[in-house]
Amino acid sequence: MKEHKHDFNKLRHVAVKYYNENNCCGVIAVAVAAQVAFGKAYRIMQRLGRPNRKATPHRVYEQALEQLGYRLEPCNISMGKTLVTARRKCPKRGTFLILTSRHITCIRDGEMIDWAADSNSRKRVIWIKKVIKTGE
Repeated sequence: MKEHKHDFNKLRHVAVKYYNENNCCGVIAVAVAAQVAFGKAYRIMQRLGRPNRKATPHRVYEQALEQLGYRLEPCNISMGKTLVTARRKCPKRGTFLILTSRHITCIRDGEMIDWAADSNSRKRVIWIKKVIKTGE
């Protein structure tokens, strides 16, 4: 499977132009975490019950990643309570999904691929999970 290097602005452009999507943080997070194209993540999540242009149910993230050969593992890192502190304290190696109220983001090797990367978002963190390739 081809690995993709992701840029948030390019992913957002693909979502709006080709899929008429505007509420797709979950699809972007899964695409970045699994290193697949936006379209592949979008189609898998759609088959799993993700409604168009609406928020993704939490169970769909894990199911989509499982189909792509990854699993989520709870992270016992002492993180801050907001997205900005979680981004700052997250390890520089590895891939992590961070769920806040009404948003999910992905940090891959210390880089947040999300609109929140350029802001000091004070969204409260609900959970942080490490993304691990199945078989590792």
